[in-house]
Amino acid sequence: MKFQAKKDFMYRMIVWGSVLLFLGLSIGLFLPIYHEAGLVASSIFSSICGIFAIVILSFWYRTFYVITDEHLMIYVGPMKRRIELETIQKIEKTNTPLASAALSKERYYLYYGLGDVTIIAPENMNTFVKVINEQRDEPVELSI
Repeated sequence: MKFQAKKDFMYRMIVWGSVLLFLGLSIGLFLPIYHEAGLVASSIFSSICGIFAIVILSFWYRTFYVITDEHLMIYVGPMKRRIELETIQKIEKTNTPLASAALSKERYYLYYGLGDVTIIAPENMNTFVKVINEQRDEPVELSI
């Protein structure tokens, strides 16, 4: 089952502001760089800024969680992490602003494996935990 990431207004402003900044730099500085350094330098700079904008957009549109029979798949932009459901120990609410697979201030630590931790923020946490518990022998502890 697929769960979209919860997205806050603050993160929306950060992501879209960054995208507009890089697209603006890509387009707005093409001619000044072209006149000073030539077509090659101008094209390289514009391409790099455009690629940054695309990567940032991929974080916005490709952050979601998929629960299969045996795994929790966490997709964050071009990256993917697979966690075995049986290794999940507990899920705990946090307000940490650390960079993570969460686009919301309402986020959760997911403890798994031998001391591994990741931060998630699915739209509907109760349904998310319910689906995980349906796939496991023992229920996951949820601390809110």
